[in-house]
Amino acid sequence: MRAYVFALPLLLVGCVPHRDVPLAEIPKLTTLGDVMFVQANLADPQFKKIGKDSYGDADWPAFKDAGERLVATTQKVKDSFSKGPEFDALATQLQDKAKTLMAASDAKDAKLASATLADMKTTCKTCHKKFR
Repeated sequence: MRAYVFALPLLLVGCVPHRDVPLAEIPKLTTLGDVMFVQANLADPQFKKIGKDSYGDADWPAFKDAGERLVATTQKVKDSFSKGPEFDALATQLQDKAKTLMAASDAKDAKLASATLADMKTTCKTCHKKFR
């Protein structure tokens, strides 16, 4: 009986979809909810960095990675889960901001990165208000 008590949490954790999806796996996502969870998993930690004057060496590749995967998730949203032109426009807006974040990462431009993260967060909130 004791073994079951310890095994049950492990089984439950194994049933929860992994949300840190690699770039190559994003096109394989099958529900809008899965895509949104991936986006939140990518963006929320970066949003906590809004307003900083400088970033550390680990932040730049994290921004680049988040940007690359957000470009892919927004494309997946438009291709597979569109809710109409306004929804697609917000997805495109987020995609453009993700590309700007990647450029800020390449240039190590803290001001641009912070402003872009703030814009991305606003885009997410706007979309959630209208479509969630």
